[in-house]
This record gives sequence, structure tokens and C-alpha cells, in this order.
Amino acid sequence: MRDKKHSIFNNLNRRLYKHLFSVCILLLGGNMIAQTKTNVSNQPVELGKVSWFRDYNEALQESKSTGKPIFMLFQEVPGCSTCVNYGNQVLSFPLMVEAIENSFVPLAIYNNKGGKDKEILERYKEPSWNNPVVHFINSSGDDIIPKVANTYHPISIYNAMLNALETTQKEIPAYVKVLGYDLVHKYGVTKEAVYTMSCFWTGESVLGRHPGVLTTDPGWIGSYEVVKVLYNPEMVTKEELDGYASKRHIKTFSKSDAYKTDRDSQYYLKNSYFRYMPLSMVQRTKVNAAIADNEDPTIYLSPKQLDQYNELKKSGGLPSAELYSLPFETLWNSN
Repeated sequence: MRDKKHSIFNNLNRRLYKHLFSVCILLLGGNMIAQTKTNVSNQPVELGKVSWFRDYNEALQESKSTGKPIFMLFQEVPGCSTCVNYGNQVLSFPLMVEAIENSFVPLAIYNNKGGKDKEILERYKEPSWNNPVVHFINSSGDDIIPKVANTYHPISIYNAMLNALETTQKEIPAYVKVLGYDLVHKYGVTKEAVYTMSCFWTGESVLGRHPGVLTTDPGWIGSYEVVKVLYNPEMVTKEELDGYASKRHIKTFSKSDAYKTDRDSQYYLKNSYFRYMPLSMVQRTKVNAAIADNEDPTIYLSPKQLDQYNELKKSGGLPSAELYSLPFETLWNSN
């Protein structure tokens, strides 16, 4: 009797284990099938930090269901130094990554592989073993704007992204606009101006409000409170910026004595939850000005940053270290 019960028990166990094993295989298989985008933690450097679709038809379907245009990258993987630099610069800058992933359907086509990649390469008449080329296409596979080829500068790619979004969306997110300012700050032509006022914390927020101003830095020259400004000369001239400042009781300053930065740069930001967040240089300027004006500073955050900010406020606790003034890309890539 005991042997019979033991046999029945063993049979039940075997059936149970077999069922559980089948369920696990089914679940794992489902996850493997569902995992259709690249993993940024172990993908080739030529793809940067963007998580990409690799199937053309799936990307078309995603575009159709979301209404987002497709950012279709033809890339050599493994590639030459141009392709590697493209991955390290254009496709790895934090806000650029967010803009590509959130405003587009990212699709990577290897231009030096066979199979489905080669089929798409031939469909769009792109040469194999080529430097990076980007097509912005709709859910039917048609180009929205002219393709981006023979230019690998981050600002050129950004301008094309903006052009594609303007043809398909009513409004461009504020953080995507900030990305353009950050790229000019990092890769473009900027000019510097110095102004003096009665309180540099107020002066910093007032000057930071101007759309042509990229960054502000409060400090001292001798006994004068001043703010150093980096601005985009393609958006505002020095004369226009001087006029804007003058109307707000801020004077131009030309003394050449040694400049000393104030320890409370972005004063209004520093006295808020934003001081515990990784922020780009331009974000720091715009968030600080928004707080001073009692406006909503979260509009300048990317979706990932907004999630971090909401979690920070929700937790009620405060991190031990301020992050806003530390190198943005280093902090972002370490998360």
C-alpha cells in the first residue's frame, strides 16, 4: 500500500514538474519572441545608447500603432572610425537618445550583412559597407524628408529630426528643443557676454529666461556681482541681448579682472528637488529660470528624468549628494 502511494506521489510530482517546465519554456519562449529591440548594455558601439528595432516590418507596425515616424539608421556594424564615432557621439548623447527613443521608432539596418538587412538596403538603394545614413520614414515606408547622408555632425542630425517631427507632430516637446541648445553648447559656435546687476542670483534667472541664452554662471569680478552668459549668436545678437538686459536694469560689463564663480550657481534650482537630479548645462539654466518665475520647470525634463523627479518627490527622502552640477553624460550613462 505504501509503495502504491509512493508511486502515485512520484507520478504526480513528475507531472507537476513537467507542467512547470513546459510553462517556463513557454514563458521564456514568449519573452524571447517579444524581445525584438536591441539591449543597450551589450550592443555594438556603432549603435550608441539607443535601443533599436531590427525588423523592418515590425517597425512599420509600431509606427502605425503609435503614429511616430521611423528613425531608420543604415549603419556598418562592425564599422570604421566614422561609424564608431557616430555611435559614440550622435547616438549616445543622453537627450538625443531619449528624443530618438520617445519621438521616433528607432530601426537599425546593418549595411554590411545579408538576409533581411540586405533586402532593406536594396529597397532604399543604399550602398553596402557605407558610412551612416538616416532615413525618416512613415508607417508605409515612405521618406518624410530627404535622407541624411554624408554628414555626421550631431547638430545636422538633430536639425533633420526636428524637420521630421515638425512635419508629423503639432508640438515639439520642450526637452527636445533643449537638446538643440545643448548640442550648440557642446558642438556649435557660442559667444560670451558679461553683465552686472544688484543681485546675480536674480540676474542669472532673468538672463537665463532668454531663448538665445544657453548657460549662465554667476560670480564676482572684483567687488561687482556679475553673470557670465554663453549665447547662441544665430538666435540673438550681442546688441539684442544687451537691449534685453538693459530693459531689466542689467548692465553690460567689460572689466577684465579675474572672475570668481559663486558657490551657489543656479541658486533657485539648488534650493529645490532638482539639485538631486542629473541635468544638462542648458537644462540647469532653463529650470533655474522657470523656478524663479514660478513656472513649471518639469517641461524641460525628458520622460526618463520626469520619472526620476516624480519618484524623488514621492519617496519623501532626499539623496545624500547633489547631482545637478556634476557631469551630465557620466551620471546618465552610469544609471
